[in-house]
Amino acid sequence: MQGAIPRLMKKELLQAGRDPRMLVVMLIAPVLQTLVFGYAVNLDLTAQPLVVADQDRSAASRTLTEALAHHDGFVLRGAADDPAAAEAAVWRGEAALALLVPRGYAADLERGDAEVLLVADGSDSNTALRATQEATQILTQAALAAQTERLAAAAAAQGVSLDGRRPEVALVTRAWFNPQMKTAIFLVPAVFALVLMVITTVLTAMGLTREKELGTLEQIMVTPLRPLELMVGKTLPFAAIGLLDVTFIVALAALVFDLPVRGSLGAVYLASTLFLMTTLGIGLFVSTVSATQQQAMLTAFFVLLPALMLSGYVFPIENMPRPVQLLTLVNPLRYYIELTRGIIVKGASLADLWPSLLSLTLLGALVLGAAARRFRKRIG
Repeated sequence: MQGAIPRLMKKELLQAGRDPRMLVVMLIAPVLQTLVFGYAVNLDLTAQPLVVADQDRSAASRTLTEALAHHDGFVLRGAADDPAAAEAAVWRGEAALALLVPRGYAADLERGDAEVLLVADGSDSNTALRATQEATQILTQAALAAQTERLAAAAAAQGVSLDGRRPEVALVTRAWFNPQMKTAIFLVPAVFALVLMVITTVLTAMGLTREKELGTLEQIMVTPLRPLELMVGKTLPFAAIGLLDVTFIVALAALVFDLPVRGSLGAVYLASTLFLMTTLGIGLFVSTVSATQQQAMLTAFFVLLPALMLSGYVFPIENMPRPVQLLTLVNPLRYYIELTRGIIVKGASLADLWPSLLSLTLLGALVLGAAARRFRKRIG
């Protein structure tokens, strides 16, 4: 039939547009999810309660306390009389971090071998790691500044100059692509990929399953439409909706999270198109094994949850056991996240990211091809 696919696509878009709930899922939900996840999922170190047990009570020890208290990552909750009281505050959950300054700290600092102790609440390992790293850097800088000031005063008293010399070797770090180390810069490209996968997979699976429930699929099957034309006409509208969501989320990332696309916008759309091959293929496959929309929804999320956990979005792939790392090689979400982070955050080109691009292309062709074959077998 001439023009059968365009007419079927038009019918699918009109049918989706008449359902307000479907419009919310297709267009509004991706924007809201990006905003919520971008703001709510925040690993930045902010306002962690701090308790200090200063047994030295010297100017040098007070400098350490003030350095931590004036940092945005910590809030001073109080001072303890002894280290045991400070540790008890961490035990009770009243403080995330305790700074223990022993007696003789100032004298030890004069000799260059001063030590302090940080006690962190390791029940929240991520926060504890970030807090101890940040506090260590702050305390090191404060002690180094105190040493430099002391040496400068001694040199001035003797009438000599330090000539810019410092008492210790200073370590200077430089963070590329995300100098402020903001969580949103890291998470938004991954949220972008996750939202796109959920929306297109669920919509495709439920759209075709709904036709079964309503009995309209049998009516379409008796027309001269071939299974391939039916499949294309049913999936392409959701691909167009997915690319429209890409446009919304890219604009939202630039306007709200100050994350413009540093690479090629065309590369983002190309990677998204390849990724849609896998999500539409998964949705198509789910529709062939589901008799109701409820079954389609449950089956889709049964696939989506492992894809999320093995994508590198929640946990670094390098930290996973070797057998689990091998499983991530067949996860399209992993490669799409690598592509979006590379293009949007780092400004990398597709030539730089060709291994992820090639893997995503092969997976897309394999998944969509297998789903199309099963669809044609079930429909034909």
